[in-house]
Amino acid sequence: MNKERFNIGLLVANISDAFSNGLAKGAMRRAGELDADLVIIPGKYIGVQNKYEQYDTKYEYQYNVLFDIAAAAKLDYLIVAAGTIAYAYDAKKQKAFLDSLGDTPILSVAAEIEGYDFLQYDNRSGIAAAVEHLVKHGRRHIGFMVGELNNSECAERYAEYRSSLEKHGIEFRKSYVTECDLAHESIHDARPFIEKNPDLDAVLCFNDIVASKLYEVLAEKGLKVGDDIAVIGFDDLPFCKKLSPELASVRADAETLGAVSVEKAVNFLSGIPDERHYVETRFIPRASCPSDDAATEESEAPKSYTVEKYEVRTHIENIFIRDTLMFDSDPEMGYSQIMKQLSCIGADTGFIYILEEPIVHAVKGKFPKKLSWLFKSYSYGEDRFSVPAGEQKMSTPSVFRNKYLVSDRQRTLIAADLYSAETQYGIALLEPRNADFFDELEIVTYQLSAAVRTLNILKKQSDLLAELHIKNLALEELSHIDELTGANNRRGFYMEAEKLVRAGNGKSFIVCYADMDGLKAVNDTYGHDEGDFCIKLVAQCMHRIFGDKAVIGRMGGDEFAAIMISEPDLRPWDILAARDAFVKKFNSRKNKPYQFNVSIGVHDALIKNVYDLQSAVNIADSLLYIEKKEKKRRAATLM
Repeated sequence: MNKERFNIGLLVANISDAFSNGLAKGAMRRAGELDADLVIIPGKYIGVQNKYEQYDTKYEYQYNVLFDIAAAAKLDYLIVAAGTIAYAYDAKKQKAFLDSLGDTPILSVAAEIEGYDFLQYDNRSGIAAAVEHLVKHGRRHIGFMVGELNNSECAERYAEYRSSLEKHGIEFRKSYVTECDLAHESIHDARPFIEKNPDLDAVLCFNDIVASKLYEVLAEKGLKVGDDIAVIGFDDLPFCKKLSPELASVRADAETLGAVSVEKAVNFLSGIPDERHYVETRFIPRASCPSDDAATEESEAPKSYTVEKYEVRTHIENIFIRDTLMFDSDPEMGYSQIMKQLSCIGADTGFIYILEEPIVHAVKGKFPKKLSWLFKSYSYGEDRFSVPAGEQKMSTPSVFRNKYLVSDRQRTLIAADLYSAETQYGIALLEPRNADFFDELEIVTYQLSAAVRTLNILKKQSDLLAELHIKNLALEELSHIDELTGANNRRGFYMEAEKLVRAGNGKSFIVCYADMDGLKAVNDTYGHDEGDFCIKLVAQCMHRIFGDKAVIGRMGGDEFAAIMISEPDLRPWDILAARDAFVKKFNSRKNKPYQFNVSIGVHDALIKNVYDLQSAVNIADSLLYIEKKEKKRRAATLM
């Protein structure tokens, strides 16, 4: 990315949640308008590990590794949706979370945290307007499903609720307030709340999701929303108009919050003071709290999503899934292969980084701070590339700033955490064509994670096979080698000799057979260690005679064979002369109490196949024994 362009990080919770989705959309739009690079880093929620373990989200804590990576990324500025990411934390723990992100300047969104600049909704004005509307239309028993009071936004809305009741002369009742889950599990809080307070005629809800769950409980109890109990939500999400009756809500525009957050970041980095801390909220009356003058406000018409469009999208996703599992024989090439259809599914460019070694990260374990990455592949549109091996290794800051990311245009990237169960494999940085890609991110993340895991398995398998092959070669070599002398054993001799015969293509060969004279006497008199020394000495003698041109093997005991292609200047008596010179030199040293000698049979033969080879070895063996008999005859004559 260009050094002149600011590089801003946006940390949000689940990108598919309405607030995080809207926040990211607004930030992406405004970053483009202000020519600032943006990296959207979507994790999940912290401080809720017990919920991850309890439901089918057991491993979703892994997404929060992205926050650790963002802390080490050395971006210019971090916008952190602390109020949602750390909604389960009190103010002290929320501050500790922001402190853990390092020295990068930080803007806290949806939570006012000591020591940090912040931006959040004007929670008070919307709640005040909602209470005023209820009181104006005769509701006096107003309850509040407040969320979790250790959450700063919950606490602010609760404070305004109490203040508004007092303003209108309504006595506060503690039983009319209940803390609750901020999402779908709030239904379990709503049931006892309604049962304990049968006189309620209105309920404020911390957000629209909580309100929708209250709808379900009221239906179970046979109570009509709007008539028996008025219900008001907060956020004014698109589904509010799809509920029956339509849900009144406090409109809090997450996109505006995201856009202003980027403005504050750019102003800070440009040295321009920006004291804005609140974004306006507005009460939107609808049928869930009817009134004579309830002017319902028309929301933007929902997007048309025809069967044909659904089928096209499904087809594209199926192709993407297919291609992420179609690997070449080389696992290294697979990293570019899995990016083949990213542009079709909405990511114009993409970058795959894997950890140099996968990291096992348990739910209560600490993720290491110092990471080493391998930049494996990238894509520009339909073009895919592998990164040269010498350029792959890089640090965390380089993941977000390297020459492959340099561009003459503004860019927004979104991070996808690549993991499987407890194992972290890496991340992908993807450039969405537009905000619609946020809806595809989850399937892309799962599929890229599965593909990278598979490639890791294939690499391990390849490495194991290579290691096994090397070991097998070593074992095979050992199976051909005589351990005592280092020469070929009988099997190895014939295998190498056959190769030499084939290479000789019907040429004439010299074949020799040799053994030591009097080995038994040496063993009996001086022991087998000395006998082994003599056997090794015979091997040395054969190597001295023939050098590297011959195949030499120990055939058993003190017997050795040798074969080489005949040479014009090498005759049988030359071989015997070389043997005599070696024997004479050794015995002249007088280091041993016995005389060392070797008998050799030499045969010159035309060898065309393995049968000729075996016949030539047998003849050389016979000639050996002829020489041994001749030696014995001469010795007897001298006596």
